[in-house]
Amino acid sequence: MKRIIETLAFSSILASVAFAGTVFINDPYEDEFEKMGKYMNSLVESHMNASAIGNYNYPRTNVQDKKDEIVIEFDLAGVDKKDIQLSLDEQNILKLSGKKEHKVEEKKENGKYIRREIYYGSFQKAIQLPENIIQSSLETNYENGILTITIKKKELKKPKVKIIPIN
Repeated sequence: MKRIIETLAFSSILASVAFAGTVFINDPYEDEFEKMGKYMNSLVESHMNASAIGNYNYPRTNVQDKKDEIVIEFDLAGVDKKDIQLSLDEQNILKLSGKKEHKVEEKKENGKYIRREIYYGSFQKAIQLPENIIQSSLETNYENGILTITIKKKELKKPKVKIIPIN
């Protein structure tokens, strides 16, 4: 019994010393890892704003499924109407493509960008529409940089089910 108590006491002391060591040890590389983490984050953030990656979600889109129609809105601020192409294929895939041009103005003072989020360049987006749309009813409206597309829906016919008796 005495030996068990001694073993428990020794284990307890050993655990306390080990725990205390981990709590009070300063990692000499902690500051360096923190600096490296900040540097890596700034690299990723600066490249995420690059034009090659910047259009992954451009243009921003709203799709609304109403009772009798589908309404789609594309945010195309700054895009000229002549630079937009819209198509709808036989599989009801609506495709939008185009380009947003950047007009460079020469200034006497050259300033560098601190942050650049406005996307310029080519873009495309495809949306699968449901099978119950009426393609011939498609209407478009381009106003204040918002392209609105309205497509009427028809009621889907429920398939007829034949009950088969089991013998």
